[in-house]
Formats: sequence, C-alpha cells, structure tokens
Amino acid sequence: MENINRRQFLKKSAVAIAVTSTTLCGLGGCATITKIGSTSDAKPGSIKFKDNILTIDLSKEPILSKVGGAVKIKHADIPEGMIIAHVEDNRFEIASLSCTHRGVEVEYDHAKKNFECASLGSSTFSLDGRNISGPADKPLKEFEAVIKDGLLIINL
Repeated sequence: MENINRRQFLKKSAVAIAVTSTTLCGLGGCATITKIGSTSDAKPGSIKFKDNILTIDLSKEPILSKVGGAVKIKHADIPEGMIIAHVEDNRFEIASLSCTHRGVEVEYDHAKKNFECASLGSSTFSLDGRNISGPADKPLKEFEAVIKDGLLIINL
C-alpha cells in the first residue's frame, strides 16, 4: 500500500470528485445533484403577478413565441415554481416545476409531448401532470391559462 501525505491525499480526492461529477453530469445527471434543470428562466420584464394572476407578455418572452419552447418561473408566491410549455399553436401547458418524487425540476420534451424529471432515473408526466412512469407517485399540479391580446394569463 502506498503511503501518501495529507496534501497528496487531498489532491487525489479532489481529482476523484471532479471525475465523478463530470461523469454524472455527462450522463445528464447534474440535476440529480443540483435539482436544477436546464429550462431557461422567464425574462423578468415579461412577467407580472397580481391578485393570484400571473400574466406573461408573450412579445417579451421569445422562447415562448415558438412551438416547442419552454420557460420556468420561480416566484415567492408560487412555492413549487412552474414550467410553461408552448405545445401547439395557441396552446400552452403549465405545470408545477418540481417533480413530486425528489423535488428535482422537470423539463418539457416537445418530441415526446411530456414533462420529464431532469434527474437520473427520471419520472415522466403527461401534459396534464399525470404520472406516466418512474418513481414519482403524485401528479404535477396543473395550472389553467388563457391567451388574450398577446398575454398568457395564468390563474393561480
């Protein structure tokens, strides 16, 4: 067995941690550790919140202007946050941002038309929040919205 001093031990340990973290992140597992997915935050200037109504000016949120785009919103009055996905022309689906299994953020997968936990071994949810597969046993919360005059109006 090799004898190493404290400095060598710390250096080798740091390298091992870096390699392990890089490998996990390379496999799509960063969110497993950080609980944060890759969906972009909504632009602060596009959002207004008043009297339990969240309004998003779609002209100020370019990601949501295209079908397939999605943004997340974290706000003090929305404890679990929300994800907003532009699923079809004039159709948006809004669900709670946190997976009901471990609280890792969910992502919108436009090709599969579902929400997926960003964690390794992820749970998947239908667009209405129902659990499709994975370890989560509760659905995502769904939010109702209407589009009026270029505004997405979400009633909380």
